Amino acid sequence: MKGLTSGIEYLFKKNKVDYVKGWATFKTSNEIEVKDNAGATSTVRAKNFIIATGSEPSPLPGNSIPIDEKRVISSTGALSLKEIPKTMIVIGGGVIGLEMGSVYARLGTNVKIVEYQDKILGTMDGEISKNFLQILKKQGMEFMLSTKVTGGQVSSTGVSVNLETVKGDKLPALTAEYVLVSTGRRPYTNNLGLNNIGIQTDKFGRIPIDGHLKTSVKNIYAIGDVV
Repeated sequence: MKGLTSGIEYLFKKNKVDYVKGWATFKTSNEIEVKDNAGATSTVRAKNFIIATGSEPSPLPGNSIPIDEKRVISSTGALSLKEIPKTMIVIGGGVIGLEMGSVYARLGTNVKIVEYQDKILGTMDGEISKNFLQILKKQGMEFMLSTKVTGGQVSSTGVSVNLETVKGDKLPALTAEYVLVSTGRRPYTNNLGLNNIGIQTDKFGRIPIDGHLKTSVKNIYAIGDVV
């Protein structure tokens, strides 16, 4: 990661692009306030802005098992583990969860997938979902479909996950060294100060744009996962 960011910093310098490190908040449509890690603030003014803050992992409903990137991890944390776990529970049977889960399964981890819907890859064709499920089972992955997570307990050595059927019947808890929360992603729009400039997000937190990537404020554009 450090090599990647250092490479981008080099390209900035080579192409005479200035950059400021910190957390930005809109004060007006032509002005943002940037706070660095030490708490110092600076102001950046510009004629136009592009919002490209991307997305972040969606927590479980009610944040019943908060992601700490230690024992309860996101897809980012799954790429940073310093060991190959013996056991892992993946909450969510979508593309990212299955991708991460299958990687660790091939490395020798006992992987269990917990999915709320009655099939994996819920947005895809039923035949694809059915056949892919069989392929993954042959790789040794285990699946609990039509199952929801209601909470859990985290210790220094692992996680215990409380489960129910979608109908509300309690199931035995599962335990594993790590839990990967992979229930989707949401646009990262918190604390950007969008209300200060009159930009409203939709019910999913996305920033609406037109065909030219322009937001409801004429000099502010948005691109990527945040839209």
